[in-house]
Amino acid sequence: MTESRVTSAVQVAKPLGAARRLVGNLARLLASLRLTVALGVLLAAVLACALFLEAARGREYAQWHVYGSARFVGLLGVLAANVAAAALVRFPRRWSRAGPAIAAAGLVALLAGCIQTLVQGIEGRLILWQDETAETVHRTHRSQLTLLSPRGKDVQSTELGFSPGPADWPSDAPLDFGEVDGMAVKVLRFYRHARYQADFVADETGLGKPAIQVGVSDSQGGRSKERWCVPTVFRGPPVAGEPGVSIQQASVQSLRDDFLEPPPLKPGSRGVLSVHYNNRAQRIPVDGNLGKKLPVGDTGLSVEILDYYANARSSKEQFSSDGAEPKNPMLRLLVHLPDQTKPLPEIAYASQPFVNYEAIKKQACPAKFWYHHPDVPAASGAEFLQTPDGKLHCRVGAGGVFQPRGEVHQRDRIDVSPDCRLTLLRYVPHARREGTFAPVEPAAGETTEAEAAALVELTAGEWSTQFWLGRNDAQLGVRRLETPGGPLVVAFGYGRYPLGFSVKLAGFQRDPSPDSPGGASCVSRVHLCERTQDPDVVSADNPLREISTDRPLRYGTFTFHQSGFRPLPGGVELSVLRVTSDPGRVLEYSGGAMILGGILWMLCLRALVRRRVFPQDGLSTRPESV
Repeated sequence: MTESRVTSAVQVAKPLGAARRLVGNLARLLASLRLTVALGVLLAAVLACALFLEAARGREYAQWHVYGSARFVGLLGVLAANVAAAALVRFPRRWSRAGPAIAAAGLVALLAGCIQTLVQGIEGRLILWQDETAETVHRTHRSQLTLLSPRGKDVQSTELGFSPGPADWPSDAPLDFGEVDGMAVKVLRFYRHARYQADFVADETGLGKPAIQVGVSDSQGGRSKERWCVPTVFRGPPVAGEPGVSIQQASVQSLRDDFLEPPPLKPGSRGVLSVHYNNRAQRIPVDGNLGKKLPVGDTGLSVEILDYYANARSSKEQFSSDGAEPKNPMLRLLVHLPDQTKPLPEIAYASQPFVNYEAIKKQACPAKFWYHHPDVPAASGAEFLQTPDGKLHCRVGAGGVFQPRGEVHQRDRIDVSPDCRLTLLRYVPHARREGTFAPVEPAAGETTEAEAAALVELTAGEWSTQFWLGRNDAQLGVRRLETPGGPLVVAFGYGRYPLGFSVKLAGFQRDPSPDSPGGASCVSRVHLCERTQDPDVVSADNPLREISTDRPLRYGTFTFHQSGFRPLPGGVELSVLRVTSDPGRVLEYSGGAMILGGILWMLCLRALVRRRVFPQDGLSTRPESV
């Protein structure tokens, strides 16, 4: 009986002893100084390769293949474990030798902080309007497809996020998301930088807006540059080196007269307002009619000119004039309709005839306006107007005045200036946009503003469609579809990360002087609020904070940098903020302080020992050996 128990104990002790020896060998290997040297050399080599990749292929490429890879995080983790094991094995039993242990603990904390930042850190971007509030940040290295579909009275949203990487995808490597509500979703192609190549075809529904394709050449008919033009609310600046070309769509036929035959204007006056209603047109001088309610013939409609602004500026739908010089004349109106008791507010700009509340707020107003002012010169270039009968009319601006060209047709040649000619290549009365994206490869060391694009495929049974989407583009990044399961909206944008608080842009200032550096001249004033606070209430405990390029703002684990601004038509400027999160910052700073403290401990201890061994009288304090 005793021999059997001894035999069983021996059989159990053998594997336990082998396990202990294996653990001991692994611990000695992990605590080996040779492993420390090898890992240090390997880390230095990896960092050198990362610097080379960053110089040759860009920071995004090095971040994806080195700093953000699991292999690099694993290397830092093994190095931290090695340093910790070596320090524990050689942990001093005397406080006078604690310096190396403190420095080793600091190095472990520093490495742990770096790992935490690499794994949990956030880098993104915020683009804010005046008074806009945001609670999420765009993660620029993440992309996201959003599928919106109606479910009764609600809308179901499905987000499909992915990390596209720093290179264009080959055509034979699609990303398959599987099925979403019975529909297979794939991303067939991805270009990290792409340029949209647009074309316009006839819209069979007859609901599309007009589009024209023009060719720009010299007066001798030399090489032509072709481009498309469609109606826009705000008329943008012309292409550098080319004449301005624009097209608008008139909702009533009588607007053609204001376009081709504007009324004569008296210099120094406040201009003339043309009112169009029920196929009737009436021209009203502004001088002498401010504040008056003026009837439009016998139609029953009246127009009241409330205010005149010589140089109009707007803020929160409140208008004011920046000086008395007529740089941007505007009228504020009230339209009294015959069948309504409450008048409709409306505005009319002399420099932008089609900018009004109907275009901005989608407010339906049966009366149309065209404001003419003597101090608003004709823009150089060619302007086109489509009337409700489908005809296309043209006028040319030269020398500050318009010269009417009347009705034009395809292949007509229009002389804009003595050395420039336009050719109307195509005119599509009702057009829809069709296009694709072409990859853009910036040169080494250069950056590009071109955004990413993706080719998406949706399949449901025998129904299938493919389409391109531009990332974070309000027009090219959204596609509305009719699927077998009902209407579907697909949007392509950045991945989003919740901040946990809100950011409201209270003000944005930019120094327009040419001597100011681009980023340092921009200052944003923001209001940061937790979920329990009101973003519209500024108090002493929660004041407005400023952000600039040389003065970033730190809030919690996030840091906000002023990255720049984006200009929009109409004088609107958006503030662009770069947002970073470094959750391992406390560990990194603490580790650095501990390393410095351990080094100072060793230096002070060495100096103390030297003073005891070599005192100032030159005699050693050590007892002489007999």
